[in-house]
Amino acid sequence: MNRGSTLARVVLFSLLVGTGLVLPSGAEGQIRWTDLVLTGGLSGEGYRGNLPAATVSAVDSTEKASAAVGELGLRGGLIFLNQPGRILDLQVDAGLRQFSAAGFKVRDYAPRELVGRADLTYRNALETRGELLFQGGFAGRSVEERPPMPLFIQPGYTTVDGRVRLQYLPVGSGFLDAQVRAEWADYSATASTPQLDLLDRKMIGLEAGVTWGSDWTLRLHTAFGLSQYDNQETFDPGDPDRRDGSLTLGGTWTLQSRFFVQLGVEGTLNRSNSSRPEYDALTLRAVVSAPLSDDLSITFFADLTDKRYLTETDFALLVPGEEADNASVVYLELARPVLVNVDGALRFGWTRAETDIGDSYYERFGLTFLLRYRPWDN
Repeated sequence: MNRGSTLARVVLFSLLVGTGLVLPSGAEGQIRWTDLVLTGGLSGEGYRGNLPAATVSAVDSTEKASAAVGELGLRGGLIFLNQPGRILDLQVDAGLRQFSAAGFKVRDYAPRELVGRADLTYRNALETRGELLFQGGFAGRSVEERPPMPLFIQPGYTTVDGRVRLQYLPVGSGFLDAQVRAEWADYSATASTPQLDLLDRKMIGLEAGVTWGSDWTLRLHTAFGLSQYDNQETFDPGDPDRRDGSLTLGGTWTLQSRFFVQLGVEGTLNRSNSSRPEYDALTLRAVVSAPLSDDLSITFFADLTDKRYLTETDFALLVPGEEADNASVVYLELARPVLVNVDGALRFGWTRAETDIGDSYYERFGLTFLLRYRPWDN
């Protein structure tokens, strides 16, 4: 069993057992659930794009593939401390996806994806300044029998991250916030895919923003991050290790009433001492959620990204961690209650995302049926 698989199982076991799954929201004492959602679903998915995959040893790519997918998920939050001016809570999110894929030339594949994440957050009110937040997170992913293209699944990894955030009291009509964050990522290389070690990275970043409004809000933000890849060389003897610097500018407008509407735009400039991963990206985001009747609601989500590399090359170099960050995703979901504490949802989705080879993309089309169960009302 590889290291990534072990870590992901440890994460899921910790979330299900260590957080006390059977503890009801009304239990005595301070520890209580703020929410608990159990999800089960079935999907039919189609993929297209005859692309090679640098992290799969088998040469079995095809132009089109399909998959039936079953999934189970758990999401919830635990409050350990809730006093005036002080809150300590844990957010957990874990999931399992089992694929049954078809359409490949040599054989069919049955990949399994196991994911878990936990975030522990402490908030402390500062009487004369605002609120100080400390957050630490741990995540693990395990992928068994990772298939060739175009059925792309991110490789296994382990990440540890943290941030410190200060939100100031209103200055004039706006709220100011600033944060520093850091992340360490270790990808799960195997004997057949040693190149996954190239994805390992360390990152530190700063972000500042200002927010206006009450019923509706407008937040403008800017961020700067430095990333280091100790296992990637620049082929420059005087500066051998790859380092990236990224600058982000963005804005988000949010309306919360009977309807929820959110519109956002974000631009990223990534520069490096290794010319290949330098790029510019622009993302447009829209979220609309609204009730259609007393028991039926609709949600529309769109995240569209255009990414342009500064240097064109035919050599397939990995672009660490960028495949998920630069995806275009659109889905439409209809949901309604079906039983006591059970909601059903039908989701139509489309994804266009970069693979682990820079500037190579695949497309996914999917239809998903979900059941979401809340054991108790909060």
